[in-house]
Parts: sequence; structure tokens; C-alpha cells
Amino acid sequence: MQINDIFTIEQYDEAYAFICKNQGTKIVDLGNGQYSIVEIPQPTLDELKALKRAEINQARDNAEQGGFEYLGKTFDSDQVSCIRMSSAAQAMQYADDTVTITWTTQDNSTIDLNKSQLMGLVVALAQWSNTCHQKATALKAQIDACDSKEALDKVKWE
Repeated sequence: MQINDIFTIEQYDEAYAFICKNQGTKIVDLGNGQYSIVEIPQPTLDELKALKRAEINQARDNAEQGGFEYLGKTFDSDQVSCIRMSSAAQAMQYADDTVTITWTTQDNSTIDLNKSQLMGLVVALAQWSNTCHQKATALKAQIDACDSKEALDKVKWE
């Protein structure tokens, strides 16, 4: 049995044994009780790079929305939390300097933030987002420089 051989169901076990020994092959049903062993097309380097970029983008998004540190606490940074932070910071601009807001952090503990600290929270969020994006940009430059699948496999978000 070889690649591109046409066979019938009676030879299926032999064909299955062949594909088990030959990675990158599969059995396809040609219809009318006929089957063939074919090679599974391998992705091109450009296709692999596109997949790696998508992997890096997902890792960036997960990190960016996974929380960030500020004042010794970890704050949520998902989309809803970001909107809440921006809204609270905007509202606090009109508040007296003695006003505080109690914020619940990622571990469900709370922290009282004054106007300045709440503005600092928004700045810390922006810095965290920028850090994630800069890391992703650097990894994508590494992806662009790769000349093999093996080199691409070494590019990881850590």
C-alpha cells in the first residue's frame, strides 16, 4: 500500500496500518466503495506565521484583561472593569478632594481610593495595556524574522 493507491473496504485494515506508520497521511472516501491514502497538506511558513500571530494576539488579550497591579492590589482589567474605572475617574474629577471611592479588587478585598489614587489607577491600567501591546509587538517581530517552523515554535508568550 502506498500514497494515492485506490483500495476497497476489504483492504481498509492494511491502509489503516499504513497511515499509522506514515504521519501526515489520511484515508479519504472516494465514493462507490473506493478509498485512497493521501498526504495531508502541510501549512506553509506564512500560514504558520499567521497562526502564531493569532496565538500571540490571544495571549496578549488574555494578559491585558487578566488583571494588573496597583497599590499592592490586583485590579480586574476586563472590558467592563475598564469602563467602570474610566467612568469613576471622570466622575471623581468633579468631587471634593476628601471624597473616596471603595473599589473591589480581583481577590474581592476592597480598597478606598481618593481622587488622585483613582486617576493613578487609570494610568496604571493604560501602562499595563501598553506593556502587553509592546510585548506582543516584539514577539510579532520575532515571528516575522523566523525562517522555519522550528524557529516559530520557540516564540512564546511567557
